[in-house]
Amino acid sequence: MNKYECPLCLIDPLNHSLNKLFENNNEIYYYSCPSEAKLYFDVNGIIGHYSGELSEIPTDKEWIWIFDSINFNFKHFIQFDVGIGLAKLISSKFSKNLKKIIIINPTIYISSTYTVIKPFLNDKVKSLIEFNYDVKNKSELVNYNSYVH
Repeated sequence: MNKYECPLCLIDPLNHSLNKLFENNNEIYYYSCPSEAKLYFDVNGIIGHYSGELSEIPTDKEWIWIFDSINFNFKHFIQFDVGIGLAKLISSKFSKNLKKIIIINPTIYISSTYTVIKPFLNDKVKSLIEFNYDVKNKSELVNYNSYVH
């Protein structure tokens, strides 16, 4: 099977924001930081990117999504279609082996976005969302989680 490559991210890797951080025996960690994505408003491109990346997860592995909301502000918040599209995609297609969504650096705009997309999330996904106010970057979180497990 060929590895998924987002056509827009082949041109510029900073166009979207979802990357595999690492994989261990049982889990795959993904990281996204929407404020670092140049095309944070590109609904179809973002949905396609996530769908392509997440479709590569083996059925025998769980996945953890680290969502970094540093610098997530009003211009990102008003992209309702992106949040709703991702909520629908994750809930309908990728929630079976989703272990957790960890939101780091939460802002008021992330809380507001969650309020908007919550009706589009299935109950399982809602139960897996954790707002983490202690960890400030992805490497801290990976180290933190290795101690927690």
